[in-house]
Amino acid sequence: MSGLFGIRLLLLLWGCGCLWLTSPTSAALVIFEDTEAPEETTGAATQLQKRSTNETMPQVEVHSVTVDCTVTSRYAHTVITSVALNRANSSKEIFFEVELPKSAFITNFSMEIEGKVYVGEVKEKEKAKKQYEKAVSSGQTAGLVKASGRKMEKFSVSVSIAAESNVTFILTYEELLQRKLGQYEIQIRVKPKSLVHQFRILANIYEPQGLSYVDAQATFLSNELLPLVEKTVTDKKAQISFSPTVEQQRKCPGCDGTLIDGDFIIKYDVDRQGSLGDIQIVNGYFVHFFAPPDLPRVPKNVVFVIDRSGSMSGRKMAQ
Repeated sequence: MSGLFGIRLLLLLWGCGCLWLTSPTSAALVIFEDTEAPEETTGAATQLQKRSTNETMPQVEVHSVTVDCTVTSRYAHTVITSVALNRANSSKEIFFEVELPKSAFITNFSMEIEGKVYVGEVKEKEKAKKQYEKAVSSGQTAGLVKASGRKMEKFSVSVSIAAESNVTFILTYEELLQRKLGQYEIQIRVKPKSLVHQFRILANIYEPQGLSYVDAQATFLSNELLPLVEKTVTDKKAQISFSPTVEQQRKCPGCDGTLIDGDFIIKYDVDRQGSLGDIQIVNGYFVHFFAPPDLPRVPKNVVFVIDRSGSMSGRKMAQ
């Protein structure tokens, strides 16, 4: 039985050559299929959710979630791959949602269903806007890039798949890491909201200048999960992996709740013994990284502003 009928993927890119996530209204991605009875979709801060007429039946299963991050010379390339199974005897709607850093940009999104790969298509701004509005007005399922916080943007897609079929979501985004407070930071938000049979985070870092230190932590790490974070660091390379089993993900023995809910954060800095920094030349272009460690701190003036406007009434003003 076909996993998806007449599916069209439209990567709606407004006015530039890649999908930048700097504004909640600057881009959108539409993935839909024609249906006779449209349903109202609701977004939640989770990577994969399930919708079923019978909520007690575990008919949609998140089989695997893999986050593969490669960093070379402060430039991060991250691929998120997730496989969901529909074990029901009827078609179901499956949601894929992931939160990305605001400074990141999407370079590819695709879905694989029954061996066939569907890839997003880039559209010009005005055409993209009109086609997205048309899809929404006709009741077709759609995906959007929108703001979810100060540091993150939400990428959301839903798709309906046939009975006893599976779908693989593949999202690729890239980011130039910025040095803040003396270190570089890779933030990976993971919120599967359910137990995952195969869950893995793998990060490989290569810095030609050398690594001075590497640290990995997560907001959800308990004493039991902490030893599962494996870290290997050499002079210029580092590898961090985190791969808990289903039993290790459980909040309690026998329950279906998961401990994996929060941010997995990797922090590192490069060796800065050379005062001239690091210069890299590729294809006629160059980039110069430098952060002299021995410069005196610059004096600063700090101004505190107290807001007494109407929006601060009640508890906020009392605080």
